[in-house]
Amino acid sequence: MYFVRAAALASNASLSVSLQPFCNNPEGWGPLSLTRYDFTPCFLDVPQALVALFGLLVGGITIWVLLNKCSKQPTEKDWHYYAKLVLVAGVGITTTLEGYVQVTGHTNSLGDFRFWTTVLQISSLSVIFAIHELEHERARVPSGTVLFYWLFYLLVGVIKTRSLYIQNFTKHEALFALVATNLVLATTVFILEAFVPKKQSMYRGIGDEKERPSEYSNIFEILSYSWFTPLIKRGYKTYLTEEDLWDLPERQTTKHSGDKFAAAWLKQSRTPNPSVWGALISAFGGPYVGFVPIKMTADTFSYMQPVLLRMLITFVNTYRTDNPDPPLRGFIIAFSMFAVQLVQSLCNNHFMTCVFELGQLVRAGLISEIYKKSLRLSAEGSAAKSTGDIVNLMAVDTQRISDLSRQGHQLWSSPFQITLCMISLSQLLGWPGFAGVVVMAVMIPLNAYIARLMKTYQRQQMGNKDERTRVTTEILNNIKSIKLYSWAAAFAERLSEVRNKELRMLRKIGGTQAASRFCWNTTPFLVSCGTFTLYVMVSEKPLSVELVFPALTLFNLLTQPLTQLPMVISSVVESSVAVRRIKSFFLAKEIQTDAVNRLPAATEDGADTVRVERASFTWGQDGGKKPVLSDISLSARKGQLNCIVGRVGSGKTSLLQAILGDLRKLNGDVTVCGTIAYVAQHAWITNASVKDNILFGHHYDPEYYERTIKACALTEDLAVLPDGDRTEVGEKGISLSGGQKARLQLARAVYARADIYLMDDILSAVDQHVGRHIINHVVGPKGLLRGKTRILATNSIPVLKEADHIALLSEGRITEEGTFWDAISKNGEIAALIKTVKNSSDHSGGAASSAPSPTKSSSGMDSGEESEEDLLASFAEKEDLFKKEEDRSVSRFRRSSNSSMHKSKKGDEEMALLPVVKSRQTKEISEKGKVKWNVYFEYAKACNVNAVALWVFTVVAVQSLQVGNSVWLKNWAEGNESSGGNPDIAKNVGVYFAIGIAASIMIVIQTMIMWLFCSIQASRKLHARMANAIFRSPMSFFETTPMGRILNRFSSDMFRVDEALGRSFSELFGNGAKALFTIGVICVTTPVFMAILVPLGGIYWYIQRYYLRSNRELKRLESISRSPIYAHFQESLGGLTTIRAFQQQERWSWESENRVDANLKAFFPPIYANRWLGIRLEFVGAMVVLMAAVLSILAVINGGGPSAGMVGLAMSYALQITQALSWMVRLSVEVETNIVSVERVLEYARLPSEAEEIIHNNRPLPTWPSKGNIQFNDYSMRYRPGLDLVLKNIELSLRSREKIGIVGRTGAGKSSLTLALFRIVEAASGTIVIDDIDTSAIGLDDLRSKLAIIPQDAALFAGTIRDNLDPMHSKRDDELWAALEQARLKAHVSSMPGKLDAAVQEAGSNLSQGQKQLVSLARALLTKSTILVLDEATAAVDVETDALVQETLRSDLFSDRTLITIAHRINTIIDYDRIAVLQRGEVVEFGTPQELIKAGGAFFELAREGGLVDNAGQR
Repeated sequence: MYFVRAAALASNASLSVSLQPFCNNPEGWGPLSLTRYDFTPCFLDVPQALVALFGLLVGGITIWVLLNKCSKQPTEKDWHYYAKLVLVAGVGITTTLEGYVQVTGHTNSLGDFRFWTTVLQISSLSVIFAIHELEHERARVPSGTVLFYWLFYLLVGVIKTRSLYIQNFTKHEALFALVATNLVLATTVFILEAFVPKKQSMYRGIGDEKERPSEYSNIFEILSYSWFTPLIKRGYKTYLTEEDLWDLPERQTTKHSGDKFAAAWLKQSRTPNPSVWGALISAFGGPYVGFVPIKMTADTFSYMQPVLLRMLITFVNTYRTDNPDPPLRGFIIAFSMFAVQLVQSLCNNHFMTCVFELGQLVRAGLISEIYKKSLRLSAEGSAAKSTGDIVNLMAVDTQRISDLSRQGHQLWSSPFQITLCMISLSQLLGWPGFAGVVVMAVMIPLNAYIARLMKTYQRQQMGNKDERTRVTTEILNNIKSIKLYSWAAAFAERLSEVRNKELRMLRKIGGTQAASRFCWNTTPFLVSCGTFTLYVMVSEKPLSVELVFPALTLFNLLTQPLTQLPMVISSVVESSVAVRRIKSFFLAKEIQTDAVNRLPAATEDGADTVRVERASFTWGQDGGKKPVLSDISLSARKGQLNCIVGRVGSGKTSLLQAILGDLRKLNGDVTVCGTIAYVAQHAWITNASVKDNILFGHHYDPEYYERTIKACALTEDLAVLPDGDRTEVGEKGISLSGGQKARLQLARAVYARADIYLMDDILSAVDQHVGRHIINHVVGPKGLLRGKTRILATNSIPVLKEADHIALLSEGRITEEGTFWDAISKNGEIAALIKTVKNSSDHSGGAASSAPSPTKSSSGMDSGEESEEDLLASFAEKEDLFKKEEDRSVSRFRRSSNSSMHKSKKGDEEMALLPVVKSRQTKEISEKGKVKWNVYFEYAKACNVNAVALWVFTVVAVQSLQVGNSVWLKNWAEGNESSGGNPDIAKNVGVYFAIGIAASIMIVIQTMIMWLFCSIQASRKLHARMANAIFRSPMSFFETTPMGRILNRFSSDMFRVDEALGRSFSELFGNGAKALFTIGVICVTTPVFMAILVPLGGIYWYIQRYYLRSNRELKRLESISRSPIYAHFQESLGGLTTIRAFQQQERWSWESENRVDANLKAFFPPIYANRWLGIRLEFVGAMVVLMAAVLSILAVINGGGPSAGMVGLAMSYALQITQALSWMVRLSVEVETNIVSVERVLEYARLPSEAEEIIHNNRPLPTWPSKGNIQFNDYSMRYRPGLDLVLKNIELSLRSREKIGIVGRTGAGKSSLTLALFRIVEAASGTIVIDDIDTSAIGLDDLRSKLAIIPQDAALFAGTIRDNLDPMHSKRDDELWAALEQARLKAHVSSMPGKLDAAVQEAGSNLSQGQKQLVSLARALLTKSTILVLDEATAAVDVETDALVQETLRSDLFSDRTLITIAHRINTIIDYDRIAVLQRGEVVEFGTPQELIKAGGAFFELAREGGLVDNAGQR
C-alpha cells in the first residue's frame, strides 16, 4: 500500500520539478526518499558536513592543546606513523577527486550544498593530518578527537556508500568507486589508530604493570570500560588479591586530596565563621561543577524517549488508516530509541564514575585532615573528643559526606528533570499538564516536615552510635580486667542499654522513611491521576493511547527524581550533622604552639638545655581553671641526671608534659635546646616489629643499634623471640610482657640520640636487677646517655643517688630541690621520703639497712636503701667518682661500648603466646567465593521467616497493582479512542485512583515490615550474639586480634546490617519484580519476543556472572583494607605525646595516608566494575527496547500486529527495563557486599568460647572460699595448643591466711600463675583446688567473682567513681567511702566535684597512674574474698603511698585473707610467710624467706641483687 502511494507521489513530482535551495537534486532535502528505503542525496551530506565541522573546530582546539600543554618527547617514526599519514593523505586525495567529479558532473555545483561539504571535508582532513603528526611525539595515547572523527566519518561513509549503491551505482561508477575507496582508506586509518599501539618514547613508556590501564587507554576503551576487562577476566578465573590491584594516579592519592583540603580549611579557619562546606567547595568544587554537563545530557536524553514513544505510537496508528507512514520512519524511530539509550547510558555511567571518584577523594582529604588535627589536639581537646568519637568521625561522618558528594547533583538534577517533565506534559496534554505542579506544591510542605523530623532523628542516632562505639572501645580496651573482676554481665548490660537506645531510634527512622516513601511514591501517581482527570474533564479530545503512554512514561521518569530527592535531602541532613561534628573537631583546642621556646642544641657540658622560669600550667585553655603546676622554676643541664619525685598526683607526669608543650602555659617561660626523646609511664608500643619500634623512623646504624639493645637489657629477650628483632609484637605490644614493653620503649628513646631525655617512671615495670642494669648502662653516670640531659620522674629511691639534681613536687609546686646529698643533709621532705621507705622496709623485716651491693665499686651506685649515716659516709667516695667521670670524654656516643650486660636467664612466659612465625597477630580472614547460602538463611531466620514471607508477598503485590493500573489506563484510552470522547469519567478515574492508592499503601506496609519486623529484629539479634561471643571469648583472641578489626565489626559492619542491608534487599526485590513483570508485558504484546529473550537472557546472565566473581572479591578486599586505617588511627591516638615528643607527626601522617591509599586502591576497582557492568547491561536493555520496537513495527507492517495501546504499554515498560536490569545486578552485588557484613558478624558470633560462666549442677556455696586454702596439683599450662608449657608441674600448697610471695626473673612464669588461678588460660594438665573444690569443675563467674585481684595495669572506665568501684551498683555509699579511705583515696575523691559521682574520663585520664592503682586497691577491699592476688600492685605509686599501701596490706583488714603477691621488688615480700621462686615455669624453691636465704639458692641471689642481703646472707 505504502509503495503504491509513494509511486504516485513520485510521478507527480516528475511532472513539475522545482529544485530546492542549495540542492541540485530533484528529491530535495527530504530527509526521506519517496522512492526507496533511503535518505535524499542532499540530506546525506548534512551529517558529512557536521563531521567536517567537528574536525575543524575540535581538531583546532586539540592542536592548540598538543602544542601548548604536551611536551615533545623524541619518538622513533616507524611504519605505523608513516602508514597513517599516507592513508590520511589518500583519504584527502579521494575526497578531492570526489569534489572534482561533482564540479564536472553537475551544473551550478558551486550552489550545491554537496560541493561545499566536500570542501569542508578536505579542510578538516588537513587538521586531522596535523593531529596525527603531532600526537606521535606529544601524546601517549591516540587523540580522542581523531578517533571520534574517524568513527563518525565511517558511519556517514557507510550510509553514503549504501545510498549510492541502491541508487543504481552504474550511473555513478566513478563517484561510487571514489566513495568506496575513501571508505576503505578511512577504515584502515581508524583500525591503525584505535587498535594498533603507537610507538612510545623511551622517556614516556607505558609504565610499570601496576599502573592503572585507564592512564594509557584510548577514548573508546575509557568510554566502554574495556580497559577494565583484563581484571574482570582475571577475577573470573582466579581469586583476586591485593597484588592484583593497580596503583593510584598521583591526582587520586590521599596526600594530594589532603593537601588541597588542608589549604582550603586553613583559609576558612582564618575567617570569623569558618565553614567545612566552604573548604570542601573550594578544594573540590571545580571538578564537581564540571560534571554538570554530563549529567544534564543524560537527563535531557532520558526525556527524549517519551517523544520518540509518541512518534512510534503515531506511526503504528497510521497503519489503521489509508495513508501509512513509510516503514523506514518506524525503523528510524526504533534505532533512535536505541541510540538515545546508549548515549544516556554512557553519560550516566561516566557521571557516576566521576562523582564516586570525587566522593572518595573528599573522604580521603577529610580523613587526612582529621588525622593531622588529632596529632595537634591539646589535652583539653582530647578530653572533649574520646577515641570512639574521633574514630566515628573518620569511619562514619566522612563516609556520609562522601555519599552526599555522590548524590549532591540530584539537588539540581531532580528539579531539572521535574521541570523537563512538566514542560513535556504541557506540550503533550496542554495546560492540564500543569495539574501536577499543584499536586507537588501540596506535597512539598509535608515532605519538608518529614525531612526535618529525619534530621532530628539522624542527629540523635549519630550520638547513639558515638556512645555505643565509646562503650565498645572501653570494653575492648579493658577486657582482661572485666574478666578478672567478673564484670562481663554489668558491661554487657551497659552495652545493651546503649544498643537499645539505638534500635528505638532506628524504629522511628524506619517509620519516618515509610512515610517518606509513601509521599514520594504517591506523588507521581497523584500527578498522573490529577492530570488525566483534569484533561478528560476540560478537553473535548479523547484521552488517547498516543497521549496516555508517553504521559505514563513521563510519570515513570518523574518517579526517579521524586524518589532521589528525599534520599538526597536525607543525605544532606546526615551530612550536615556530620559536617557540624567535624567542624567541632577541627575547631577543638590544639596544643599551645608558643608554650615552649625551641633553640638549637647545647654544645658544651653543663650548659642549660631545659629552663622553666616561674611558669604555671593547666590542662585546659580556660585561664580561670586551677593550674596543675604553679610557679615552676627548673633548670636542667647537658650531661646531668635530674630526678622529679613526689607523691601520687603531685604533678610529676604533668611537669614532663609541660616541658614537651602538651600542657597549656598560663605564664612564665619554657626553653628547650635541642631534640627530645620521651619515655612514657605507660609503655606505648606500635604494631610493628621489635626493630621498627626501636628505630622509630630513624636511620639504621647497626653498631649503635646493638649498643642500644645491650644497654636496655633486650639481648636475652631477642634471643627467645621467634624471629629476633624482626618479630611482630602485635597491637599494643601484646607479644611482650610489661617489663619488655618498658625496655623496648626505652630503647626507642635511646636509639633516637636526642639531646634531651624525658623519662616517666621507667623503672617501676622492671625487676630490681633489671632496673639496676638500666641505671648502670642507660641513665647513670656511666650509662649510654651520660652526655645527655636526662629528666626522670621516678618513685625509685636508688636512682636518686645517681642524680645530679632532685626536685620534689607537692601539690603542683616544687617545694624542695638540690642534689641527693644536699637533700640528706637538709633532712627535708626528700629525706623524709627516704625515711618513709626505710621505716616501711624495717616493718617488712629490716630490708632498709642493707649492705652495699657487690657491684657498687664498679657501678658507682648502691641499689639498696642505706641509712642516713651510710649515705653521708659515702659522700666523699661519690665526689671522687664524679671527678673521675669529668676527666673522661663527654662524647658518649662512640662506636664502642665497655658496658656489660648482666645475663639473666629468661623463661618463655612472655613469648608463650607467640607461634613460631614472625607475627603473633592473626591476619584478617577474607572468605573466598560466593557468600554461602546459609548466611542468607541465617539472616532470614534472624529477621523472622514469617515476616520475610509476608514482605515478599507485598513486593509482588505492589508490582501487580502497578501493572494492573497501567492495563486499566490502556483500556480506558482505547475505549476513549473508539468512542471519540471521554465517557465514564467517574468510573475510569475512580478505579485508576483506587488501584494506585492501594499500590502506595502496599509500599508503606512493605517498608514497615522490612524495617520493624525484619531489619531491626535481625540487627538486634546479630549484635547481641556478637557482643555475647566477644564477652565469652578467651583472652588469646584479644591478644591476637587488633582492636581496630573488632571495632570495625561493631561499627562499619553493624551500620550495614542496621541500615544498608534492608534497603538493599528492598530495592533488589523491587527491581527484580519490575523486570519480570516488564518481560511478561512485552511477551504478551509480542509473543515472538520470547525467541529473542533466550539469547538476550544468556548474554545478561553471562555478563553478570562474569562480573559477580570479580566484584565479590574486590569488595572483600576493600572491606579488609578499611581496618588498618582505624587500627593505625587508634594506635596513633594512644601515643600522641610520644609522636609529638619525637617530632614524628609527618611520618605518622604519611603512614596514615598510605593506609588510606591502600583502601582507595581497593575501593576504586569495584566502582569501575559497576560501570563496566552498567555499560554492558544497559546495552542489553537497549537491545530489548530495540527488539521490542522492531518486532512490533514488523508485525504492524505485515498486518495483524498488536494494537497501538498494546505497543504503547509494552514500550513504556521496555523503557524501564534498562534501569531495572542494571540495578538488579548492582543491587545483587550490594546485597552480597552487605551480607558479607552479616557473614563477618556471624564469624565473630561463633568465636570459640571460654568455659561456662555458671555450671548450675555444680555451684559452690555462697560462702566459698571460706578458708582460702589453695592447692596446685601437678599443674601445667600452655597458652595455646602447639606451644611450649609456660608452667610445668607446679606443686604448691598455700595454707589459709598465709601471705605468699611469688618471685622470679622476668619471664619465669609469675604472671602466668595469676592467669591460671583465674582460669584466664586453662590447664594443660593438673588441677587447682581451692577449699577442696577443683576450680576447673565450677563456672568461671563463680570462680572469678570469689577472688580479689589488684592487677599491675589499673583499668578505669568512662563514668563515675562509683561506676569504677562497683559497676554492679551492689554496694552502699558507706562501704565505698570506707574502701576509698583504706586505699588512701578518700581525700582526693572528696575534693572532686560530685564526690562518688565525680566524672572519670576515658581510661581514667583525669587521674594519675598511681591514683588509678589505688582505685584497684579499693576494688579489692570491696571484694569480700578470702583470697587476694597482687600483681606488682604498687609499682606506679610514690614511695610514701607505697609504704601506706604496704601497711594497709599488713593490717587487720587483710589478716583473714590468703595473700598472693607477684613481686618485682623483693623488699615488699621479705616478711611474708613463705616465698615461691619460679624459674622457666617451674617452682625451684618454696619456703620461708629465712630458709631460702640460708639455703643460698635462687632467692638468695635475687635478695642479694636487690641489696637486701650481703654475700654472707646477712641483712
